[in-house]
Amino acid sequence: MSGSREHERPGPSDETPTYARGRGRRWSLGVLIRQWEIVRTHLVWGWRLHSLGKRTVLCRCCVLNNPRAVALGSYVKIHNDFILADLCPADREYPKIVIGDGTMAMFRLQCNAARSVRIGRNVLIASNVLITDSDHVVDPDGLPVTRNAKFITRPVCIGDNCWLGQNAVILKGVAIGHDSIVGANSVVTRDVPPCSVVAGNPARLIRRLDDPACTAQPLPVLI
Repeated sequence: MSGSREHERPGPSDETPTYARGRGRRWSLGVLIRQWEIVRTHLVWGWRLHSLGKRTVLCRCCVLNNPRAVALGSYVKIHNDFILADLCPADREYPKIVIGDGTMAMFRLQCNAARSVRIGRNVLIASNVLITDSDHVVDPDGLPVTRNAKFITRPVCIGDNCWLGQNAVILKGVAIGHDSIVGANSVVTRDVPPCSVVAGNPARLIRRLDDPACTAQPLPVLI
């Protein structure tokens, strides 16, 4: 009798819930996909970029016209349809676009640099964000803007641990301090102090993250 009961007892594999087995398979597939993305990035871009840190992933590219102008740190991920554009490729002072360790950019990031765009470490960039250090020149008495190769250029710097909300626009000459938030659909035309929340067009200061009076209040939905 005891032998028959032992024979009827389900094995360890039978006791594993179906959802747990499925979750394990999905985790394994996710790891394989991540590893392939890393290998592909280093095979395709490692020898072309100015520098490429370990375990960095570049997904599908829309425009990367001058890879030598781009320096990426480690553990960076930039999702599909990104644009990293060197606006003045004849100027060989590299790198022009620098992205720090741990930064993640979602879909359709556009970063234009004629001189310098610096993005710090662990920055989260939502979809459809534009970062540019230059404006075109409209000259009523000169060349049409479509044929005018001149730019008005000032460097852009984004500090560590910032969050740029969806559809945000960061314009030339802007410095965004560390630990700051830029609200969705905002147009940033002036410097942002560290630990600040800004929103609007043009973006204005909403609150300070380092203000003890504000720590108990929930943040607005910015993305």
